[in-house]
Amino acid sequence: MKWEVVNIKGEKVKQIELPDEIYGVDMNESILHSVIKAYRANRRQGTHATKTRSLVSGGGRKPFRQKGTGNARQGSSRSPLMPGGATVHGPQPRSYRQGINQKMKRLALTVALSDKVRHNKLVLVDDFAINKYSTNHIVRSLAVLSNDSTALLADERKDDYLYRSARNIHKVSSVLSSEMNAEDILRHEMIILSETALKALEQRFGGVEK
Repeated sequence: MKWEVVNIKGEKVKQIELPDEIYGVDMNESILHSVIKAYRANRRQGTHATKTRSLVSGGGRKPFRQKGTGNARQGSSRSPLMPGGATVHGPQPRSYRQGINQKMKRLALTVALSDKVRHNKLVLVDDFAINKYSTNHIVRSLAVLSNDSTALLADERKDDYLYRSARNIHKVSSVLSSEMNAEDILRHEMIILSETALKALEQRFGGVEK
């Protein structure tokens, strides 16, 4: 499919061909759900913990005598029935990690990119034209390109000018195209790719997705 390339001022520069194998994939909600659920689960630390009977201090003797108090008999202050006692079936440290293969990740990325193309939420720029740290430069550019929407800026560059210039702008993120995933795309309404990022994405898929 043909897609327009604009400059940082929003002026049309040219048209390029987007491969349907990457940007024309049908919606697949199941694969997006599985992949993004795995991404989020893998970020969980799993360090939560509650005290079991063995971890609660005290409990060396009966808290009160067996008979005559009117209370139910108790053998230890560590009992879950006692104030300050243990927690029954509480969370313990565990791993939430979910395995996900490369084929699923690549498919989810193409599905997410295709959805942005389908809804005209993809902007291609010839160059971000940034050679120094300048948040003001990015703000002015976004006012033209993204219509004040949440935006993901993707480029493939060795310096950190784009990242540090965009990192404190509300609702805006930047990422290397070689590290971009489906969750990054779905979290933002607009995706703004440079031509360099576009070429890096195609190389990431081996030219086109097979």
